[in-house]
Amino acid sequence: MQRRTLVQALAGAALPALGQAQTAPWPSRPIRIITPQAPGGSGDVMLREFATRLAERLGQPVVVDNRPGANGIVATQAVARAPADGYTLLWTLTQHIQVPVQTKNAGYDPIEDFTPIARIGAAVTLLVARPALGIKSAADLVSQAPGKKWSFGSTATGPQVVLEAFNKGRNLNMLSVPYKGEAPAIQDLLGGQIDIALFSVATARPFVLNGQLVPLGISATRRAASLPDLPTFQEQGYADFNWIGWYGFMGPAKLPPAIATRLTAEIKAILETPEVARKLDAMDIVVNWADGPAFLAGMKQDTARWASLVQRSGVTFD
Repeated sequence: MQRRTLVQALAGAALPALGQAQTAPWPSRPIRIITPQAPGGSGDVMLREFATRLAERLGQPVVVDNRPGANGIVATQAVARAPADGYTLLWTLTQHIQVPVQTKNAGYDPIEDFTPIARIGAAVTLLVARPALGIKSAADLVSQAPGKKWSFGSTATGPQVVLEAFNKGRNLNMLSVPYKGEAPAIQDLLGGQIDIALFSVATARPFVLNGQLVPLGISATRRAASLPDLPTFQEQGYADFNWIGWYGFMGPAKLPPAIATRLTAEIKAILETPEVARKLDAMDIVVNWADGPAFLAGMKQDTARWASLVQRSGVTFD
């Protein structure tokens, strides 16, 4: 009888503790943000700014986990398969919806397998060339590339398709060389292993200003604030070279609404701080904020647009 009473007492004491463990307030431990981007690029720099400030606001460490490669599939699948508890998030870019369009089996559904949290903005991109090529504009590239067997570097799915569509549409016959991130691509461009490449302005600008790279045009609907004298491709008569992508946060599918709402609010508050606004402007990031539902609607529209562009480029991964 005494043994039975003791067991019952211990079990009764354990039940409240178990209930407390199950209802521990979020967040009660570190949060990990997985990204398909390599360290050092503008997207990675922007993520680390948000991660630092998010940790301060949530009172828990926020760890950045870079997993480049396989066109973002490795990182993206990891988040799709993670528990929907708010402790594993995805920081990604437009390739999230691009890769499934181009791949027979990406291993994830960009819509069904995720909970959109916040779309932040897009990096203005800049096409640059080695000075040895002797070209200084989009028109120079179009007139001189045929027959030269030049190569172009692409650091993600988006740049690869945009450049290939431009390449094929004008019979430039350039060779595509894919990279896992901006840092290794720009090193090869500076070293002469490739001839031209499309980078975020923040990455390429220092090398443009010191004369190591020649700017050919901005791929955006407006000029870069930090390079106001450089025209867009649209201004140069190439309106098809103006794809605008995005960076954004997502969680696994079925992320609890309360957690998603809290994350959206915290990220928006960070985005609206004067310091972050100045840093994004200095990086030529065009803010195109959207909360979860608006982000979801935008991804669906972008998927349809991208399918049309992929058909023109002929770029696939299978």
